[in-house]
Amino acid sequence: MTDSNKRINYLKATVREADNDTRIKKWLLKHYRSIVQSQECCRRAFHRKEVSVNGQLAEETRILKGGDIVEVRYDQALVDREKLKTIPVDIRYQDEHIAIVWKAPGLSCSIFEKAAFYALTNTTEQEKFWSPYSMQKAASGLLVIAKTEKAKDEINRQYQKGEMDLSIRAICHGRLFPDVLDRIKEQEKTTTIQEEVQQNNNEKSTKNDYNNDNDDQEDDQDNMNRPVTELLKSIAIVNITRSNHAEYLTTVDLAIQTPLNGAALRKLMATQDRPIVGNSTYTRVLKSSKDKGLCMTTNHIAITHPTTHERLSWNSNEPDKFELLRAREHKFWKRRMDEKLETMRKAGISMDASGGDEFVDDMYNEENGKPLAYVLGEKEFCQLKFKVTEACLVPRPSSEILVQATVDRKPKRVLDIGTGCGNLLLSILNQSKETECGIGLDISKEALQVAKENADRLGIKTAQFVEKDMSLLPEAGLGLFDVIVCNPPYLSEKAIFKHRLLEHEPATALFANDDGYEWYTVLSKVAPTVMHRHSKLVLECGKGMMERVQVIMAGWKTVEIRKDSHNWDRCLVLEME
Repeated sequence: MTDSNKRINYLKATVREADNDTRIKKWLLKHYRSIVQSQECCRRAFHRKEVSVNGQLAEETRILKGGDIVEVRYDQALVDREKLKTIPVDIRYQDEHIAIVWKAPGLSCSIFEKAAFYALTNTTEQEKFWSPYSMQKAASGLLVIAKTEKAKDEINRQYQKGEMDLSIRAICHGRLFPDVLDRIKEQEKTTTIQEEVQQNNNEKSTKNDYNNDNDDQEDDQDNMNRPVTELLKSIAIVNITRSNHAEYLTTVDLAIQTPLNGAALRKLMATQDRPIVGNSTYTRVLKSSKDKGLCMTTNHIAITHPTTHERLSWNSNEPDKFELLRAREHKFWKRRMDEKLETMRKAGISMDASGGDEFVDDMYNEENGKPLAYVLGEKEFCQLKFKVTEACLVPRPSSEILVQATVDRKPKRVLDIGTGCGNLLLSILNQSKETECGIGLDISKEALQVAKENADRLGIKTAQFVEKDMSLLPEAGLGLFDVIVCNPPYLSEKAIFKHRLLEHEPATALFANDDGYEWYTVLSKVAPTVMHRHSKLVLECGKGMMERVQVIMAGWKTVEIRKDSHNWDRCLVLEME
């Protein structure tokens, strides 16, 4: 670096009497850490003879006296260079004109290029390195670096003219098929990438699925909407892995048309609902591997040497984290499948042996088929087995907390609004010896028929079932109750894309207007008509809905809030005053 690039942290200070007999190193770290940075950097400043007392160079053991004049000329640029020299640079090839290096994830390209300056040979402080493309901080892969002006001009020409071969390996959510590139090209005949992204956002509410950051230094907005033929030469499928959280993960090699635009490439994959695994712009986090960063690496480069004109190519193995991620996802998927198979075997369902695990999962997974409870025709809840059909919701373990909250109240009469298959009411009656009568209310005749069958199967005689809309509760003539328990529909219609696994369950039992709060408002008006003073209302609340529900139920006393097994506020107990 030239003198003009040096950065000196300068200090001139007088020692106060209160600091008399203090060692100078301790004094600097106590009062001027912003200048000397750290204990180790302070030690090096003394070693570089950057510290003086009363005009004379000082050792770090010097004892200060009140009135001493301390001067520090801390060379920040030198410190920065020393740090850069400690950054490992994986050099794959170099000569006097070019170098091929591998950038690890977690390093910005600007920092990495500075570190490469000190790692490569045949360099002087006046020279600067140059690479035709950059990478996100979270990305990894091969970089070509020009070490001379002549090499820079030629490498840039090859890059801009598409004569440089680049390939990126990435792990994407979902399953890709060999003809995926042809499908994308066909789509471009009727829509642009930009229109597709807007349509995807409108229809599927991807606002919370795709993450944004400010690390996209390679983003060029003028090129963000390049057609796929100007982005990709080919897509090669390397591996397809089953995943517990994404159903499938596909590892692909993307042959890039240069000049490269990484953000446009990620955007393209996102529009196909096959976003690259990551937590940056146009990527999607994989729930179980949030710490794995961006699964995208430049694994192949081929160029014509700028002076010898020889065609050269380099390949790089994918980062170890790629295989660790795939193995982890397959492990969790396999564990889930083993549980499903065991459940089906216990239920006496035999599978086509030729299909194996793939056959079972393709037909009965939560993303693409019916929930397993509908396949088996039953679901366990509170250690009881309930018959379930598509006329009623599948009982959720998180709702079991409502049963305990009701039983703890020792009610004589219980009303279950929106009873479905009767799992809440029948579980309460099974556990509560004090309860003499329980009534299940539902608008669905088909669901009530299932509830009656469950009562007969469990031998519970104290249950009655009434077909009635919740809003018409005052007209039902059911008398007064000690406890009303209700798990109302509380999903917003906007959430339907995120809950595709719910498509087989009755929508009227899942979704509500007013962003999911419609039936809480109805309950606040009709519940008091069938409750005596000090009766309790036990409600299930969706994740993050508790506070607004309490506002809707103004005038009621909050008796208790219980958390579910995931530590979310789930059960709200209110009292009529």
